Amino acid sequence: MKKATSGVLYAPQSTGVHIPERVNALNEQVNNLQSRYYRSLAPDCELHGSSDRWYFGAILSACTGFIFPPLFVVNVSSK
Repeated sequence: MKKATSGVLYAPQSTGVHIPERVNALNEQVNNLQSRYYRSLAPDCELHGSSDRWYFGAILSACTGFIFPPLFVVNVSSK
């Protein structure tokens, strides 16, 4: 039977890590694409009317209630 090795990879410690320029350029391109994408989504995420605010509040209340169920009991009993 072969000996099993642990799945941990060991990288020797060095004083400085060298990252090729290609990786830096790729990271910059990805960051630029992400920022342009999120800027293009921003107008769609705004609350324009009272119905938008109502739906946002209802979804937020439901999510909060699933995380903290006693809030439903306190909110219902206070009315």
